[in-house]
Amino acid sequence: MNTILRILTAGLLTVSALCYAETPADPVNAFQWQAFPYEQAPYDYSGERLNEYWFQLNRATDYPFPDARYLSSVLAANAELKLATPEFESIEQLAAKLQQAWREFYKGNFQTAVQQGYAIGPLGHGVAFYAQATYGLRLENDKDKRHALWEDIITRHEKTAELTRHDSMARYFAFYAMARLSEEISSPTVLSRGYMDTMTSELNSMAEAEPYNVFVLAAKGSMDAGIVRKMGHFMGRMAYGANDDVVENYYAAALAQNRRIANVHLEAAQSLLYIHKQKALDRALEQMRIAANITPLSAMETLDSFHAKKLLKELEAIQQDNGIGLRDYIKRGTESGKNYYL
Repeated sequence: MNTILRILTAGLLTVSALCYAETPADPVNAFQWQAFPYEQAPYDYSGERLNEYWFQLNRATDYPFPDARYLSSVLAANAELKLATPEFESIEQLAAKLQQAWREFYKGNFQTAVQQGYAIGPLGHGVAFYAQATYGLRLENDKDKRHALWEDIITRHEKTAELTRHDSMARYFAFYAMARLSEEISSPTVLSRGYMDTMTSELNSMAEAEPYNVFVLAAKGSMDAGIVRKMGHFMGRMAYGANDDVVENYYAAALAQNRRIANVHLEAAQSLLYIHKQKALDRALEQMRIAANITPLSAMETLDSFHAKKLLKELEAIQQDNGIGLRDYIKRGTESGKNYYL
């Protein structure tokens, strides 16, 4: 029944999905990117500081430090990836370039990080996708540009996915770009592009490969919550098996690791509201307060922290008004506006 319902739904809605604008071919270089609007000095990981703080910066994923030894092992195991990597003088030089892209990302020079990541081919897609996807979410206020940035990631990943199966960041942030885009475009478009099936398959694969990856655990919860927000409980359950227990259980697993990642607590709050609405307002406020009070270690975490502070004020006002405004808050989703940063 689920399959039949999905086919019928997609068939009925496909026509309206065809009416979407063409996106620019190169949003990475064609757009004027917003600058990180806060002090960058605390997030300067020059020299050995990057290695020293790497575990803390990547506490959600335990992502390997991209030194020469690691890159050598990756390239040795994947001849096609090596062929797709631009010529380099030495593996040490290649590692230095990739590490510099990560430094730019953590410091908030998002466009530079993306450009430097792509310059070294698929090996740089982890940092490039991470920077591009989160920049679009947190700093790009123009919806068309934001969508073009996410679509660009999806397109790039479709061409190189087999070369980056080893790279959890590239895989996750390709999924993330598709998930964020799906939150903001119409349900007919999501269905016609086959995003739901792609996201479900990729997320399940990542969860099997990395069962303790906090980003992946949170995404498992967020995905079902997003389906409910987009389609409602009944349609979401019938078409995609969206389940409140999945949201609760995966966020419980993610938060139990106590990695203190603001965005995970923030998304837990949002997901609780998507599935339980006003009944979960107190729990959502608790998670949003935790998110707002975590000390950031990077520019991106700073944006997450400020976003949590903004949403916390909104939710506290909604609570004082006995839930008035919560429906619009949930409906708005990620389209919250980025001007408060500037």
